[in-house]
Amino acid sequence: MIMFTEAEVMSFSYAVDFGVPEWLKLYYHVISVVSTVISFFSMYIILFQSGKMDGYRFYLFYMQFAGWLMDLHLSTFMQFIPLFPVFGGYCTGLLTQIFRIDDSFQTTYTAFTICLVASALNSCFVRKHQAISKISSKYLLDNVTYCIVIFLLNIYPVIAASLLYLSMLNKSEQVELVKSVYPNLVDKFASLPNYVVFDSNIWAIVFFAFIFFGCTYTLVLIVTTTYQMFKILDDNRKHISASNYAKHRATLRSLLAQFTTCFLIVGPASLFSLLVVIRYEHSQVATHWTIVALTLHSSANAIVMVITYPPYRHFVMLWKTNRSFHFASSQYQRSTLPNTRIQTERSIAVTITTH
Repeated sequence: MIMFTEAEVMSFSYAVDFGVPEWLKLYYHVISVVSTVISFFSMYIILFQSGKMDGYRFYLFYMQFAGWLMDLHLSTFMQFIPLFPVFGGYCTGLLTQIFRIDDSFQTTYTAFTICLVASALNSCFVRKHQAISKISSKYLLDNVTYCIVIFLLNIYPVIAASLLYLSMLNKSEQVELVKSVYPNLVDKFASLPNYVVFDSNIWAIVFFAFIFFGCTYTLVLIVTTTYQMFKILDDNRKHISASNYAKHRATLRSLLAQFTTCFLIVGPASLFSLLVVIRYEHSQVATHWTIVALTLHSSANAIVMVITYPPYRHFVMLWKTNRSFHFASSQYQRSTLPNTRIQTERSIAVTITTH
């Protein structure tokens, strides 16, 4: 059971605002449109402007789609209004207003979509790692093992969401929790058509432990695969064409750049957990901004992907109809200067072919 001092309990009626912030409601509508436009554009160029990229494009598409799904749920279907320092809140989105979906289920689905983004990111790194491993076959997995790895990565969101759902209280238990822990807020909670409040129990502990394991595993996976991929490319540079070498490095650098946007998920989630522990006086406003950061992820990820991957960047900068993009060696090969690494990488350019 969550425990507070008497002074903390008595202060909740003054510290908690049960109203819907107008700026947050407006932000939900705006970011929903912006995220959808940017995400759909990014998914279009992944499918149709990736040149001769192999099946890896579908993993990139998966990651973009997962990010958009998370943002769409948070900004349109759920529209969560946190009530910190009360560990809970209520939803005002379409799932509540039209479909009357329980807030506990909506919160569970939020955990699923957030973990799905992590699973998609891990899948991208594994897929790229296997593509580069084919150069030397040193770290290459057989088809069965590869499928098992991908399956385990993508079952993670289902397990995480299930554990969170098991940790939730039923409606009668939530009412009792409000009466015992937040007595001054009983009338305000009663005025809400639906709400969700959380309590610490064994399933909640298991859930947070599982999330911590997932974050740690993701970090280890990305660091390990990245090191191995760069090492394979450097060790076998003489055995692959300059264009393939540059294409692999460009794709890998873009993927690493996209990984940095995950801090828009990890950062808010960590802050959210910290606020639960310390019960900061202005935590309700702080949690509003954590939601803002979360819903920026898919847009930020799409923009970073376009900026850091040359074919996509050139498509946006020189966007005209009937254009295709591919990596090719430029005329630097005709130069009599030594073929240094810098010259080789610079000689790989994006050639725009107008039909």
